[in-house]
Amino acid sequence: MCEYISRAARSELVQLLVEELGSISGLAKEVGISHVAVLKWLRLENIHPSNTNLKRILELALELKPDEALKVLLRDLDKHATMMDKFGKGGK
Repeated sequence: MCEYISRAARSELVQLLVEELGSISGLAKEVGISHVAVLKWLRLENIHPSNTNLKRILELALELKPDEALKVLLRDLDKHATMMDKFGKGGK
């Protein structure tokens, strides 16, 4: 499932967890990465969590903030559905 989640949604999930855990370092420790990597994800420098890291981020988000995490995922799914609908109509 991870490969279908957009960069924007990945960043939203990261932000959600940083707020919940109280720090960038806290999230970094939970995922097993450096705090610098988390900083880069938050700055949207065209860098986003890999599918492997995203799997852990999803697990944490669904454990700690299930309602909010599902909202992020459903918004992302809706964006994909809208794009596919436009694609099916010839991009109109």
